[in-house]
Amino acid sequence: MKISYFKQAIRTIKDNPYSAFISIMGVALSIGIIISLLVAIRAKTMDIEPETNRSRSLYVKWVGVKEKNTGNFVVNGFMSLKTIKECFQSLKTPEAVTISSFIHSHLATLPGGSNQKRCYVLYTDDVFWKAFDFKFIDGKGYNKEDFDSGIRKIVISEKLARTIFGSIKNVVGKQMQLNFITYTVSGIVEDLSPITVATYAHAWIPLTSIHKTQSADMEGITGMYKCQIIAHSSKDFDAIRAETNQQVSRYNTTLANYNVEFYGQPDTRYVEDHRFGPGYPDMQRSYLSDIGFILILLIVPAINLSGLTLFRMRRRIVELGVRKAYGATRKTLIWQVLSEQMVYSLIGGGLGLLLSFITVHFISDYGFNYNNYFGLDIEPHFNPSVFITPGTFLLTFIFCVIINLLSAGIPAWRVSSASIVKSLRED
Repeated sequence: MKISYFKQAIRTIKDNPYSAFISIMGVALSIGIIISLLVAIRAKTMDIEPETNRSRSLYVKWVGVKEKNTGNFVVNGFMSLKTIKECFQSLKTPEAVTISSFIHSHLATLPGGSNQKRCYVLYTDDVFWKAFDFKFIDGKGYNKEDFDSGIRKIVISEKLARTIFGSIKNVVGKQMQLNFITYTVSGIVEDLSPITVATYAHAWIPLTSIHKTQSADMEGITGMYKCQIIAHSSKDFDAIRAETNQQVSRYNTTLANYNVEFYGQPDTRYVEDHRFGPGYPDMQRSYLSDIGFILILLIVPAINLSGLTLFRMRRRIVELGVRKAYGATRKTLIWQVLSEQMVYSLIGGGLGLLLSFITVHFISDYGFNYNNYFGLDIEPHFNPSVFITPGTFLLTFIFCVIINLLSAGIPAWRVSSASIVKSLRED
């Protein structure tokens, strides 16, 4: 394109600020919304500290129990420790299998009950600290010896340490209480983002240290636990699933009256995110839904822009007729219109990028906080720049520009094809 086209495009924008504003905001909103949607998908699936192994992890959290005689399901729920140990913990193919509870709300205090703070707590095994890449500010996690002994050690977040102890210095080795049960601090880790759904908490304790009243969740079929299977490579997923099926079949032979069903689990991270309960999630529908939503976000603005461009071109038909009379070709006129749309796209692209950052920041506390079950006051610690990469923006921008140019080029072609006499006769 010639520079003169862009100069003329800028003059046209100045002469028609209202229509230019609508076109620019159409591009900006499309880019902003699409990037925000892509960020939401990436935040759920990409590797992020401390869950740096999502791409090679499989997840299990639901179990169904059915009668052997009738085949009827009698209960669905999360897993007990016994079920996890029998079906998953003994797997040979993966690199590691780690067990954790679903998130709990506890009252954290100093011994004696001062400095009270509601916090999220996970009960975990010792493998948990090997499976995930936590950043320790001080101390370390509890090891196998600690876990097997049932010792009451605790790892806490930086924010919780500051809340309870007033500082992060010299905290390791001190005592605090969860629901008025005393624990010794073994380590302090950097605060996590709520999008780290498998690891997010303010405190972590050995599941062997919890009260005896929790024994039913340990020895039955259902309970309150889940597990994450970390493969050496995603290429091992099929082998892990095959070994899992063997383990489940063997476990079922040890049960007198029931069989367990895992609904196609272990899941990949994407499937696990779409599993909202027991059953088989319709992944084809989920994929089509995500793709369809993105296409709608592109097509609807394109239709609107096409109508706006056609309206604007018809208002300028006399101008086009004059240009034709002075020798302008259809190609020249179309290039002029496309230059205007490119300027709209460039300005809208910059605004769309800014809008995407603002949108992601705004929704992070709501859209990415999957663990806010208890209404606790937490900070999301969400950094959009981790997910809004130059590649993500560039692909979205190019896609929107193509749609934008097509939506403008078609009406421009139609209007520019009008005869000189017809154009000059337009009022």
